[in-house]
This record gives sequence, structure tokens and C-alpha cells, in this order.
Amino acid sequence: MPRQSDLRFTFEPLQGDAFEVVEFELEEGLSRPFKLTLDLASHDPAIDFSRVLDLPALFTLWRGETAVRYVHGLVSLFSQGDTGFRRTRYRAVVEPALARAGLCSNWRIFQGKTVPEIIAAVLKTQRLGDVQPIICFDHQPREYCVQAGETDLDFIDRLAAEEGLLYCFEHRADGHRLILTDRVGGLGSIGSDEDCDVRYQPMGGGDSPEPALQRFHYTEQVRSARQVQRDYTFSHPRYNLQHRADGGRELNNQHKDYERYDYPGRYKRDAAGKPFTQTRLAALRNDARLAHFEGDDARLQPGLAFGLTEHPREDFITRWRTLSLHHTGQQHSSQQEDASASEHGTAYHFSATAIRGDADWKAPLCDKPRIDGPQIATVVGPPGEEIYCDEWGRVKVCFPWDRENEAYEHSFRPDNTSQAFEHSSCWIRVTQGWAGALWGAMAVPRIGQELIISYLDGDPDQPIATGRAYRADNRPPYELPKHKTRMTLKSKTHKGEGFNELRFED
Repeated sequence: MPRQSDLRFTFEPLQGDAFEVVEFELEEGLSRPFKLTLDLASHDPAIDFSRVLDLPALFTLWRGETAVRYVHGLVSLFSQGDTGFRRTRYRAVVEPALARAGLCSNWRIFQGKTVPEIIAAVLKTQRLGDVQPIICFDHQPREYCVQAGETDLDFIDRLAAEEGLLYCFEHRADGHRLILTDRVGGLGSIGSDEDCDVRYQPMGGGDSPEPALQRFHYTEQVRSARQVQRDYTFSHPRYNLQHRADGGRELNNQHKDYERYDYPGRYKRDAAGKPFTQTRLAALRNDARLAHFEGDDARLQPGLAFGLTEHPREDFITRWRTLSLHHTGQQHSSQQEDASASEHGTAYHFSATAIRGDADWKAPLCDKPRIDGPQIATVVGPPGEEIYCDEWGRVKVCFPWDRENEAYEHSFRPDNTSQAFEHSSCWIRVTQGWAGALWGAMAVPRIGQELIISYLDGDPDQPIATGRAYRADNRPPYELPKHKTRMTLKSKTHKGEGFNELRFED
């Protein structure tokens, strides 16, 4: 591991004295929370955990008196180890505030919002305010989007990947900022155009006079060349909603007939289908052309570009953009109780991956949760209505898991105040016994009735009402089992007390 005599590491919690850093390991990359693990030492053998755990802390990599790199975050883990003659060993794990979103899960509905707007709403519930969106392209609003029991972090990661968004972190001495963008090329570089070069200098180890890359490997691998997907919408049943994307010039070194076909595409409009298809192919090919390198220039961070210099291959002397890094460092001067170790000074090293500076990159797609079976829901509508439907006979419902909408609780009240919550769900199709062209059966569910909701392809964003059921406040028309031989089709007059009935007694 390269050593630099002017390097040093510090770790400062929000409260109390700074620790001495013995070793550290930092994993970071685009579209994932970073994780900094530190082995620490302190003269205090009884540090109060409450002044460290779940509070901000700052790790700094110094070169001389200049801070080269900050890593700011919240302490997720803190543990005390052995106590020696002079020092006690501790261990800490630091993660971004966003990582706390992985500790919270929810069931909730978003309607008519774009993915950037949905993510902003989720981050707001996490009280994560230091966010900088860099949105360069238009994003179509989603008619209906459900967080189906996922953690907030998994939900953010899934939506961002589907929409072609990615994120990284910007660190300062007093905080860290979440950067959310739909264009990796807009994340900037490690310095100005004149000051972002990184030298390639292969060497066998020992003291390094200047930061450089000691190894640089470039790899291309065969990946899917074309993405094709279809979907279906009942309002245009004969239109296949098919979209296609191919790898273009990236396919020069491989065959072009490796096609991936997906159904359903999870979109209902062409305006959404085209970018969805392009994003999926880009995600499938995000490791088709990668550089793998090692070095000790601490300026490199995920998302930032740098210029490679002094490489013997001319086409490698260009801009590259870092995707992920694994940093390690040892500060043996902090191990004064181990005389042999303290003689080795400070060492720092990273291994990383990158793409060419003009290449696009999308995060891998995440698995979407599937609803394993049917759910129940209550029909709702606006004030003064008993029947509320659209031109297709679709209705709106409220689910018992929807804590952010009070319609379900109100649906059991005698005054039917649930009718005020017509925005509790999207319009949901209702199965009928017959469904022909201007013929068939028709019975529109009424407000307050209970429906059985299934999901097309298990997708929580595509509910469909497949059945109805009686319950305590919606009893059958005749007492059971007293009238178990009676079969009836009984209606109720709209906003009245009358009814029509066709009844059989067997």
C-alpha cells in the first residue's frame, strides 16, 4: 500500500474530544449510501455512548495542513474494545442520513406526482432537508404509485432506478448533501478543467511523492444489445404500447441481436414508455465498459470526473467518471502501544471503477414488490353521492392499510363521512359477470361497500376489483341461515328507500 508521509486522518464526533484514527475503510458509490468503518483509539476508557451514537461526526483526510477529503455522516454503530496501558480501542460506523430511511417502512399511495416529487415527499418525512435536485429532463407524472411495505430507502432506490435517476453525496466540514440527478454527466469533476488531472504512475509500493493511480485496467464485456417491452391499457386494447431501444455505437465490439423482451413494461403511455425502455437498457449495460484502477489520490469521489494522464495508451488519456470506490487507510502513529506498527507511518489506498467521461450510466433496476394475494377495500366517493363512478364503471376505494387517508375509519361511521375522500385511490376497474360490446351485466359498487382487490401481475400499482363481500355494516338482504334456500337479486333505489328484486325460493 502506498505511503505518504504528510497524510493523516482525524475523526471528530459532534460532542467531546476527537478520536485517534487507527484504521478506516470507506465503501461508496453512485445510488447507494456510503459506509465508513473506523478503528479508533482514545485516552478516555469510559466514553458516554450517548454523545456519539446516532449523532453527526466528521472524518477528515489531511495532507499537511490541507483538508483533502471530508466524510460527514451519522454514527450508526459504536462499540468499545480492549483497554491498554494508555488507550482504549473503539469502533464506529458512519453512514449518511439517507441510510436511516432503511429503518422505516410504509404502505402509502402517491397520485399524479412525478418520481422526483415522490422522492422529495419521502425525504421530507425523513426530515432530510439538505437535498439538491439536478433534474435535466421532463418526467411524466405517475397516475398511481404505491409504496407497498418497502422501506423508504428501498422505495427511493426502486423509483429512482426505474426513472433513470441516480444520487451521490457532497461532503463538507459541517454536513453532507444528497445530490439527486437524472444525468450523470452533470455531476462535475474533482476540480476545475485545468486542475482535475490524475497521473498514471505504476509502482511497486513504498513512499509516493505525489498522489497517482498505480494500476489501471480496462474491460469490455458482452451485454444485452436491445431492449423491447410492451404493456396493455384497457382504453386502447389493440395498441401494443411497444417500445424498443438499442445500444447504438456501444455495440461496435459485440453482436447486436441479444434482445431482452419484457412484459409488462409498467407504463400506460408512450411518453413514459420510451424513456422507461431506454433506461432499462442503460441499466442492463451499465458495466459493459468499465475501468478498474487503484491509487491514492483522495480527491476521487463517486460521480466526479477526472482526467487521466501519462498512460502509455493514448485513447486512455481522456476523461473518466468514477462510479464506486473502496478506500482503506492505516495510521500506525496512533498505535503507540505497538512500537513495531508505529514505525510504518500513514498509508492510504483505494480501488475503484469508472466509465468514460462522455458515457451515460443508470443504476441497476430493483425488484418491485408483488402483492401475493387479494386485499379488501371500501368504496368511497364525494359528499352527497351514493354511487360514484366514471365512464368505464370504475370506482374509487380506500384501503385499511392507508394511514394517510382517514376514509377507511370514517367508512364505518353512520353519517357516511367517508364520501368526502374521493381522492383516496385511482379509478379502479370492476369485474362484471358479463362484459360484451354494449351488452352484458352491470352492477356498479356503491359507496361503503366492501370490494376484493386483486393486482394485475401482482403489481401494487395496478389494482382491479374482482369481487364483493358482505360485512358487519353491510349485511345480506335476508337473515342467514334462516333463509339459506333463498336466492335473490335485490337492488336499492338511488337516494331513496325503495328497491327492485328478483327472488327464487328453493
